[in-house]
Amino acid sequence: MFDLTLIKPITLQQAEAAQRRLPSNHSMMAEVELKIRILASGYKGEKTLNYFLGLLPEKNYHIFHGLRLPVRNSFFQMDAHLLSPKLIILLESKNYSGTLTLERHQITQEINNIKMVYDNPISQVNRHKILLQYFFQKYQIPPIPIETVVVFTNSSSEIKIAQGYHEAEKKICKASNLLKKIEELEKYYNKERVDQKTIGKIKRLLLSKHTPYRSDFLGSLGINKSDILPGVCCSNCLYMPMEYKKNKWICPVCLKISKEGIHEAINDFFLLINTTITNLELREFLQLPTRRSSSYQLELLNLPSTGTKKGRVYHPPRDFL
Repeated sequence: MFDLTLIKPITLQQAEAAQRRLPSNHSMMAEVELKIRILASGYKGEKTLNYFLGLLPEKNYHIFHGLRLPVRNSFFQMDAHLLSPKLIILLESKNYSGTLTLERHQITQEINNIKMVYDNPISQVNRHKILLQYFFQKYQIPPIPIETVVVFTNSSSEIKIAQGYHEAEKKICKASNLLKKIEELEKYYNKERVDQKTIGKIKRLLLSKHTPYRSDFLGSLGINKSDILPGVCCSNCLYMPMEYKKNKWICPVCLKISKEGIHEAINDFFLLINTTITNLELREFLQLPTRRSSSYQLELLNLPSTGTKKGRVYHPPRDFL
């Protein structure tokens, strides 16, 4: 059913890692925390969407969360892509709160007498439909009807549609009504357009071309890598760095002992500093006393590696991000 499962967005993971590892008085801390709030809100909406999609009969759809595909020299990413022999449904989720007014070229959000204007999400998901059609044409996929729906996942929001905007009346719904909306589309598209062999071909194509987005998070905010605090963070009192003694870390403040803190630390390195790490870089980042101690930790981590001896570099685990 879920061929591409929902994961926490990489950018949100990067922002949370930066929040852990920047000095609390850093000039960009407020910007990092703002990004976390915005990204966490979007992720919360995607989890709501995921819940309702999980209620669909397993045999009905192949579901892809966050599918990001190449088109010409760029990429486009869909919140959810539902594939069946009858049709494809593209879903765009929005977790906006307050009063939302949809007009043809924009959506206006009003909270506590403050108005904010955003691009119309219907235009966004319709653009994804066009780009997906280009993608399928390139790989000679037989035509399949594609429908687009915008799902508002915040149950407390009030949605208003500008008079005469009939497309919005057809293409938006709240998350609680998503299953009914999908059922309506299934009744309309009641004829299978492709067989299971073709479905399998499309599924393999989508997964092979999926390219997760990864940004230079620090660079986008003008933060130097040298600003990132090294070491293992204490999970109890959040002090950093813990002290390394006899193959374990000890917090000098609360005296908590940890052998697992290294996993979060190494993930933070991969998220913020580089997508590979050497023995020397590990030693410096974790503040280990000797090459032997860093070699021991690398053995425990069992990371994939390339190269030999001094030229060896280590990569994130295969299930990382």
